[in-house]
Amino acid sequence: MGSAVETLCGQAYGAHKYDMLGVYMQRSTVLLMATGVPLMMVYIFCKPLLLLLGESEEVSSAAALFVYGLIPQIFAYAANFPIQKFLQAQSIILPSAYIAAGALVLHVFLTWIVVYVLDWGLLGASLTLSFSWWVIVVAQFVYILASKKCKKTWNGFSWMAFSGLWNFLKLSASSAVMLCLETWYCEILVLIAGLLPNPAIALDSLSIW
Repeated sequence: MGSAVETLCGQAYGAHKYDMLGVYMQRSTVLLMATGVPLMMVYIFCKPLLLLLGESEEVSSAAALFVYGLIPQIFAYAANFPIQKFLQAQSIILPSAYIAAGALVLHVFLTWIVVYVLDWGLLGASLTLSFSWWVIVVAQFVYILASKKCKKTWNGFSWMAFSGLWNFLKLSASSAVMLCLETWYCEILVLIAGLLPNPAIALDSLSIW
């Protein structure tokens, strides 16, 4: 759903309506955060949903444990995507790349700590993943606040972010459907693999693939 902000930010920047980039970024963040709430409910009840789909108790329990730790990541995604498109519309690419590289190094180290030292298992691994994404979000936003390149496009928080949400939702939903059709086939393969004999081995093999 965040793809809509890419189009709008690009148009606003090309039309020299620089202040609208910040508004579009905020509007998209508000919309995506709201969308994250029902998605969070799916995450919370993922175990009974997986059991209902015929997955084994072992796979469903392990998946649920991992997914619980990914709940904060939903909202990190909701903030990160508009920020990235806001920066990319201005041809600001390298800061995000450097931040992502730094977060990757931090993530590998923290994952080793929580999984092998603290022995937090799947939940620890997913919580670390969520934390790393929030590090990226915060670091990029700090860059926006501090960078001279964003002075024209970021004028602070605005109530305009809460206006025109319905039209923004329609544009975002259209983008979401298009992208979901491209990615759901892979998720369907994962669900089917869980129905095979020895589902843990089948899913491990699919993960490697």
